[in-house]
Amino acid sequence: MGHIVSSQRVALDLLMVEMRAFGRALRPEEQELLDGLLAQAYRHYGAVSSASSFHSWAFLVLSVMLEQEKRLRQLEGRPCG
Repeated sequence: MGHIVSSQRVALDLLMVEMRAFGRALRPEEQELLDGLLAQAYRHYGAVSSASSFHSWAFLVLSVMLEQEKRLRQLEGRPCG
């Protein structure tokens, strides 16, 4: 079972490398925003790697959306849980 998590972690790392390459093509202010979004994705890295899916990129995007939703609720004064 360790091989699944390990290979999943490698796949995630490769996705993050690709996303950073995309970021280098953005304007500097957009690069900064992307860096913040990628940092949010890292908060759920363990959960994404445990999902053991070929669609890891979707889970990374969902992780960012989850963090954005929590932030939005916080700004609106609504509980996050």
